Amino acid sequence: MLEQLRSAAIANRTSFALEARIVRPDGTNRWIRLKAGTKVENGRAVTLYGMKQDITAERQHWEQLRRLAEHDALTGLANRTHFQARFLDRSDGSEMFAPPGALALFDLDNLGEINRRWGLAAGDACLIAFARRLLAAYADRTFTARLGGGKFAMVLGNGANEPLLETRARDRFSHLGEPVFWNGVPVPLSVFVGIVFVRRFQDHEAEAVYAQADLALQTAKRKEGRSPRVMASTFNGGKHPAIGLESPAYPIPGRTKPDMLPLSPRETEALRHMSRGCTIDEIAHEMEVSRHTVRNFIRRVYQKLEVDTRVEAVQLAYQNGIL
Repeated sequence: MLEQLRSAAIANRTSFALEARIVRPDGTNRWIRLKAGTKVENGRAVTLYGMKQDITAERQHWEQLRRLAEHDALTGLANRTHFQARFLDRSDGSEMFAPPGALALFDLDNLGEINRRWGLAAGDACLIAFARRLLAAYADRTFTARLGGGKFAMVLGNGANEPLLETRARDRFSHLGEPVFWNGVPVPLSVFVGIVFVRRFQDHEAEAVYAQADLALQTAKRKEGRSPRVMASTFNGGKHPAIGLESPAYPIPGRTKPDMLPLSPRETEALRHMSRGCTIDEIAHEMEVSRHTVRNFIRRVYQKLEVDTRVEAVQLAYQNGIL
């Protein structure tokens, strides 16, 4: 790359800059910045001049700032902002654009009780131990984040087929509910898990996948049994009932759904903008709220109408007189 930039600068009588990681003879990694320009006489480049600068400390500083902005300080996992950017707000060409193998949502439900009974330090210790267990469950092809409080999310890669993922998921998450020892005392964990598996090459919307995973999580909380309580479903794109969940009363085309939960005025307003084909940014501008708030509105619309796409939400809303 340096040769290409150098040759181009000489040929075009311009300047160039380059940052690169280098390895010193003693094996130490350093970052270097090169800046160079050409001295021109009579329309011809006669001299190449410039400087080399060690920017290792500068790179480390910016990397630390980036990590602080994108990661949870307690557990070291990605934070909600990073999860939002990499999964919910991802775009064509991004590393997370391909359909995930699955999205799992976790809730350490008794965190408040742990903080009250054993103290905040014990609660922090449980969060750290829980985060380590999540990372140990799937060591590769995953993206794990702490969404806040005792809520976590894990995006599983699409490196295995769905039945294999579903069979192994319950086994791999079985250790999440084991007690965490704090000052020699076992602190029990109450853990709920909602998982949605996405078929390979299946069209999907990240918001719809998240909404269905959240529905699975809420269903897991109504189950009885030992911790962790897991509810798994398959993302169906509105065509087939979810595995492990009650079959929705709709999605038969042309059929109304009298028992659906009512939408709030703001959710209805967001749905009205969706029906006009507005983007998330356009809806946020019209409603004078943040993009995150708009996504929450859309997520609740999906959950209440029991649909997976904007088209289905708008169609059902028109059929039921909401729009």
